[in-house]
Amino acid sequence: MAINISGVGTQPALSTNKNERLQKEEATNSSQTSNVNSKEGLSDDTVQLSNVAQSLQVKGSDSEANVDMDKVEQIKQAIAAGEYKIDTEKLASNMLSMDALFSS
Repeated sequence: MAINISGVGTQPALSTNKNERLQKEEATNSSQTSNVNSKEGLSDDTVQLSNVAQSLQVKGSDSEANVDMDKVEQIKQAIAAGEYKIDTEKLASNMLSMDALFSS
């Protein structure tokens, strides 16, 4: 079974006519069904990322370089040993601060 994903994150064109929108949706659905049926013999799944997804992927790889791996390892060891303590007051305060950023 082949899975093709394309156009992720794209906005559909808006139409003021409801019947026109329904006709477009039906046409899209029928073309997708025929595409799936014609590609049943494929053994590999394929994914096509949108330009936005590709740019996010590049940004994500840049942020990995800023990770303090020594600190990550210390935390992993503390968790495994059952010694990792969470300051719940600080955590709650930080969560409220983050919420305030998005509640505007």
